[in-house]
Order: sequence, then structure tokens, then C-alpha cells
Amino acid sequence: MIFLKQIDFARMYREHKSATDFKGKSSNDWDDKSKEMAVSVINSPYVNDFISRMDISGDEVVLDIGCGPGTLAIPLAKKVKEVIAIDFSKQMLAQLEAYAAREGVTNIRTYHLSWEDDWSILPTIDIAVASRSMEVKDIDEALLKMSHQATKACYLTYKAGGSFVDMDILEYIDKKIVTKPDFWYIPVLLYQHGYLPRIDYIETKRGSIRAGNADEFVQSLIWSVHELSEEQQRKAREYYDKFIAAQDRQPKPFIWAFISWGAKI
Repeated sequence: MIFLKQIDFARMYREHKSATDFKGKSSNDWDDKSKEMAVSVINSPYVNDFISRMDISGDEVVLDIGCGPGTLAIPLAKKVKEVIAIDFSKQMLAQLEAYAAREGVTNIRTYHLSWEDDWSILPTIDIAVASRSMEVKDIDEALLKMSHQATKACYLTYKAGGSFVDMDILEYIDKKIVTKPDFWYIPVLLYQHGYLPRIDYIETKRGSIRAGNADEFVQSLIWSVHELSEEQQRKAREYYDKFIAAQDRQPKPFIWAFISWGAKI
């Protein structure tokens, strides 16, 4: 502990996050993506994997931070007393509310809030979850905010590895990147604050890169790395034709670090 306290991991994360090519998306970006996400993430095996790792009795109030279109919020609402769902995308919340109505779920309250907003309006909650929603500028501040909000436990997932795109694809198209901060910052920072985090892993069957056709593949790459030159787009199409279409070599699936913690030691 003494050794760790001498290293400013929170500052290291902030500097790493500022330098990476994988920048955070705006609320408008996620508004535009909301309908597509609502279709693609509902009832995914990932959801069952996540919830199966949670310790819930059924009487809890759960805060879902960055709830998106209800990926976790709706299944959780069927198992707990109430879900408080927050997101900085209004359209994501609209998709969640439509999903809840279709499922007959009535024990969800939504709030249009981001990680950086004042959360004092929120009720007391037992459990906080952040599923694939912690691409924040200051991870230390976010972890403390999440920890202080929950009286029982916290659960989150964070991408393992420093890229949202296969490195072999980026190498093929000659796209040089600065990787993003990896998940190990999180348990180290939590330990520095007196928590004993547990780490597990959830492997999905696919990543964020869509490859139904060459156009979709290129646009998905641009979404992840923000921009590709004309030559890089040409190489991406070549990669698609050569490996994905011809050999059915799909982009690598994601591995998510599942990190949980309770009260301070």
C-alpha cells in the first residue's frame, strides 16, 4: 500500500485517456446510435453473465449508470425492488422507456444525467452498476462517485485490452493509434482508496466492429477510431474482402473485465 500511494495512478490515467485515439462520444453521438443499440444489445448473453455475478436478494434499489437502451436495467428491474437508470443521452432513455413499456416493467425511474453531473437528486441506492459505460476522463473521480452512491456493492465492466479494434486490422490498414487506458487502473485505484476489488472476465461473441458488408465494416472502424484516410479506407475494404468475406474471419470478440467491490476494508 505504501508503494502504491507513491504513484499517482489517477493522474496517469487522465494523461493516458487524454492521449488516446479512442475519444469519448458525445450525447448526440449516442442519440444517433440509440435505435441501433436498442436492437443489438437486448437479450444478449452478456446480460445474463453480468447479472449472474451480482449478489442480489430482490429487495435492492439499483443504480444503472450509463444505462443505454435498458440492456441491464430491464432484466434487473424484474429481479430487484427498483432500478434508477441514468444516461446523458435522451434518446437512450427514450429507448429504455419504450422497452420497459413493451415488457410491462414499471419499477424504473430515469434521469437525464452524466457521470459529471450533480447526482444529489438521486435517491439512496443499495447497488451501483456501470456496464460498459466508464469511458470517462477521470476514472478515479468516477469510481469514488459510484462507491459513495452505493451502500451495499458496486459492479462494473471495462474493456480488457487497449483497443476497441483488432490490432491486426489496424496494422493491416496502417492505422497507428495510441491505445486507451486498460482496466488495471480500476482495481489499483480502488485498492488505493481502501477497497478490495474482485476481478472476473466476460467474453462476448463479438466486438464493436460490425462486418455485415464492406461499407458497414469501414463505417464501424471510423466510429471507433474517429477517422480514416482514403487509403486506409481502401485498405479496410481490402481487408474485408480478403479475410472477412473470403475466410469468414470475423473481428475478434471483446473480453470485458468484470470488477466488483463492497465496503471499505
